[in-house]
Amino acid sequence: MAESTILLEGRGIDKFFGKGLQCKQVLFGVDVTVHAGECLAVIGGSGSGKTTLTRVLLGLEKADAGDIRYQGDPLRGETVRRLRGMSGLVFQNPFDSLDPRWRIERSIAEPLRLHHRDWPSERIAECVDDALRMVSLDPGRYAGRFPMDLSGGQAQRAAIARAIVDHPAVLLADEPMSAIDVAARVQILESFEAIRKAEPDMALIMVSHDLGVVQHIADRIMVVHDGYVVEAGTSAQVLENPENDYTKRLIDAASI
Repeated sequence: MAESTILLEGRGIDKFFGKGLQCKQVLFGVDVTVHAGECLAVIGGSGSGKTTLTRVLLGLEKADAGDIRYQGDPLRGETVRRLRGMSGLVFQNPFDSLDPRWRIERSIAEPLRLHHRDWPSERIAECVDDALRMVSLDPGRYAGRFPMDLSGGQAQRAAIARAIVDHPAVLLADEPMSAIDVAARVQILESFEAIRKAEPDMALIMVSHDLGVVQHIADRIMVVHDGYVVEAGTSAQVLENPENDYTKRLIDAASI
């Protein structure tokens, strides 16, 4: 893990939703650092602010206060566009990110066709096959299928292949296993581990409410509760010696 290289950094991040009497603050002075090559798990319950934080960090939402930088540059203008072009996104429900009208190979190839318009179709097809193999899906069996022909776990692995096919600098996985059965979760974790080995400089940000899942892959854990970071540290520090009562409750609930 290349801890010396800071890829993303946020300081004093505030975020509000709504206006007037309906205005609600959802992030309060959050500090966060993401290093190249690491897996940072952002943990918290529903409504804690963890998804909002990661969306703000990747420029998908705009912070109302604070300073966010990508590779040292303020996150605005061209830097936002550069970061978005170097980010891969994996969401909770894979069927929302895979077009039901397209075969899997076309969905996975779409980022390449958008970013590399001069690439020949043969090169794109090779990259699609490589991405499928990375998530343990045989291209010969799965490339030509439609999403409806896949199980939830297979569809999620196809969605991961789509997210990593263009070798992103940052991969955001937002609750990628919460809608998947236990057996398929193991395969998805193995896919993430294989990707990290193949892309040693890529940062993986995993958003989850489940410490039992992230303990197997996270280098560092950040615990978010009601818009505040209540605890952060290495996985061993947070899991073995939690200091915050909310973190302790999460660990007890996960039975780890």
